[in-house]
Amino acid sequence: MDTNDGLRVKYYSTNDLSCGFYLKRIEDVICDFMIEKKRVDINEIIELYNIQQFFQNRIYSIHWTKQQLSDYKKIVSNFSKIIGIFFSKIDIDKIENMFDAICCNYRDDFWKLIEKYRVYDKISVEQFRDITLNKHFLLKDVLKCKNIVKKFSCEIVAYMVKNPFCAEIMLSYYLEKRDRNIESLYFPVKLSNEKKILILDKYITSNSPNINYLKLVFDSNSTNNLYLSDRLKLKAKRKYNEEMEALYKEGTGFKYGVQVSFSNKIDEESKFETDNNRILSVSYSAKWIKENLDYPTLLNNFIYLFGYTDMQFRSLHVSRESQMSVIEKNLGIKGRKEYTTGIAFRQIQILAQLQMIGYCNELEKYNIYLEDIIEWFFCIYLEEEFSVKDFSFNKSSRTASYLEKCRNIAAEFDNLLKRFRIYCEDGGIDEELLHISTEHIFIKDIPSMVGSKYIYPHGNDYQIISKLLFDNQSILYDLPKLSNNYDSFCSLLRKENVYYDIFEDHQISSIGRLIDYNIIKIDDKKRIIPNWKKIFILNELYQHDVVCFSYMKKYQSVIMELNKMGLVEFSSSLFSRPEQDYYNYLFNKSKFDNGLDIRNRYVHGTQRVDENQNKKDYFIFLRIMILIVIKINEEFCLKYPKKKD
Repeated sequence: MDTNDGLRVKYYSTNDLSCGFYLKRIEDVICDFMIEKKRVDINEIIELYNIQQFFQNRIYSIHWTKQQLSDYKKIVSNFSKIIGIFFSKIDIDKIENMFDAICCNYRDDFWKLIEKYRVYDKISVEQFRDITLNKHFLLKDVLKCKNIVKKFSCEIVAYMVKNPFCAEIMLSYYLEKRDRNIESLYFPVKLSNEKKILILDKYITSNSPNINYLKLVFDSNSTNNLYLSDRLKLKAKRKYNEEMEALYKEGTGFKYGVQVSFSNKIDEESKFETDNNRILSVSYSAKWIKENLDYPTLLNNFIYLFGYTDMQFRSLHVSRESQMSVIEKNLGIKGRKEYTTGIAFRQIQILAQLQMIGYCNELEKYNIYLEDIIEWFFCIYLEEEFSVKDFSFNKSSRTASYLEKCRNIAAEFDNLLKRFRIYCEDGGIDEELLHISTEHIFIKDIPSMVGSKYIYPHGNDYQIISKLLFDNQSILYDLPKLSNNYDSFCSLLRKENVYYDIFEDHQISSIGRLIDYNIIKIDDKKRIIPNWKKIFILNELYQHDVVCFSYMKKYQSVIMELNKMGLVEFSSSLFSRPEQDYYNYLFNKSKFDNGLDIRNRYVHGTQRVDENQNKKDYFIFLRIMILIVIKINEEFCLKYPKKKD
């Protein structure tokens, strides 16, 4: 293999960050191009094809003059003839040897060109079978070529049945979540549903299935193209548990956890500590709670003591990509309909659960039950503070089992949210309308009394800009003289004077994008001057996926500018979109295949016969009920601020 193979041009996609790195190589190849040269290296031919892709997608160097670009286009227009002649003269009997010589990044292009120039018509079934036995053969590359798959349909199906690891291709294509569009795959027509199940079954029972794909099987629901029976999912789950148990025995992985206590020995209201074993220890003042047993303070503790929300009343229990490490984001396999979670999210869930259990235990020492406080909020507080009547909360009996409490509180969710929706629509609650309604209520459909309540990221340009500014994998973060001490381009701008001249050619277009959106500007000394107000809003969106407009008074003109630029959008609802996703993950499986489904299990009577599990679920219900209380209280405070004052 040529020593330059690792440097050869490879086109992945228009937005791929590697594009800028290849432009100098492209220019060199074009300038050295001679049409009459005899070419025998297939990698050289495939590189010409990849350079064509750059020009077809209008990816050019900003340093090329108009005349250069015009000249380069004329030269590249000759590539098709060169490529066509080469593939028309391929010696079919030597095709396997040629396949061995192809640069690994070019094997998918090889099959595309085999298809484009109809070389596959000359390949016999026996020759194709021999190629499938080659150590460099990857079935996925062939599946991108519709006509090749059609010709060798039987051979491909036989290969997949014989090599059950091909199940991973099906699972990835049909079930895995993708951050961007992927190339279409064409599975053989002869790959029946029965054959797919056979391949999946053989994969699950094989000696070394990937535990990520096993999890994908039992966490996912069937699609039109891939049927997953309950028995198959159960087999995958049991195999997953078996494999995970073996891993734990080997000491693989690391521990993390949470400890929560309520103590009379600490002076401050709360105390946080983390040890080297990734165990978060939190202590709360039992004395503070004892001295402040009024219901408003006991509810406010969820915000100011336990941190259920921030000061924009955004729930801090939701899963946020910004809390995930690069490894968590990129390793593992995530389903298309999976609620994505990471270590930080799971640790927060444990903390929130322990907070709720410990707090309830503390309150019960003083004969106070949390459901009593919830009832007070809806039945007394709303009327006294805002003159809002007709809300109700049917609290559970103190002696009820946890199963009964779960069933009761699950019903109360629908009751409260339906009442709030009617109040938003009519300014009051019509009991007859409430009782006649049998419509199922969806979290996303609960309205808000506040117009333009939430601001959300919008569009592909926002995604690119936010990653340029805040992601530690940003192309602008690669500044060897400066970036090692910072975790993002934004933090670099905060600490250093950064000048335009420091950036490499492949970074200039990204700087230009930030200038175009007035996020930065360049002064007379070529120093970068950030627009910090705009960056603040973009960072809030990057960190939380939502900003609450009512708390952004001094940034409203900036937000409106971002809206006109198409980087943000407005919407109104009781819960923000991240909160809607989180509640759907907890309560049902309507949106996420890996949802906990706790509401539906109790409403439909399919919960496990396990009172300990019922107890755990009950405290999750209580936690979400408190967040509903916080949200509804916020709505009335924003709608009627004078009444609150």
